[in-house]
Amino acid sequence: MSLGFAGLSLTDLTVRFGATTAVDAVSLSVPTGEVFALLGPSGSGKSSLLRAIAGLEPCAGDIAWDGESIVRTPPHRRGFALMFQDGQLFPHLDVAGNVGYALRIAGRPSATRVAELLDLVGLTGFGSRRVTDLSGGEQQRVALARSLAASPRLLLLDEPLSSLDRELRERLAGELRQILTDAGVTTILVTHDHDEAGVIADRIGILDAGRLVQTGTLADLRAHPADDRVARFLK
Repeated sequence: MSLGFAGLSLTDLTVRFGATTAVDAVSLSVPTGEVFALLGPSGSGKSSLLRAIAGLEPCAGDIAWDGESIVRTPPHRRGFALMFQDGQLFPHLDVAGNVGYALRIAGRPSATRVAELLDLVGLTGFGSRRVTDLSGGEQQRVALARSLAASPRLLLLDEPLSSLDRELRERLAGELRQILTDAGVTTILVTHDHDEAGVIADRIGILDAGRLVQTGTLADLRAHPADDRVARFLK
């Protein structure tokens, strides 16, 4: 990858668990500001790839940001934020406390920044509420605001809407797209739902048995699938 490239680049990234290859020599470039979705069925290697990018899984190959390798950089020094499926909110903290957690860890507590983030995710005035009193969709918004609090250079979302019912997922997908666009944060989203990926992401990568078999918009992938397996998956 050229040193002039701005964003994330993977070169032959491979993750193995014993004799099993979960991610098989994936090479990919995600430019700064893009929202990219990793799409594939269960067991295709999506979450393993995301965790390797975050530094939570040992891997072979290379991971670079702005042309500089970070594959040996520990997770807490990569400047990335990872949001899990369940949000993992702290029940003993109110909404503002949850959102401000990352700022406190970084030694930069700011009530103004917390208020800005709650406004961004559509939760203005929710700061003093208990997270246990929120709906599932509201809790996911709090988790997203917390992930954005420290202004990560890359946001990693692992099935962020999967715990919600279908109707709520469909509604929040468009809202999540708007939030990410407004925040201007480079994002990689993992999902098994192609319609969700099409709404949220600028571009989609199809993973099959650990291999990145095709990238493009959802319309392009459906019009020109790389093989029959991709075509069947996108129906």
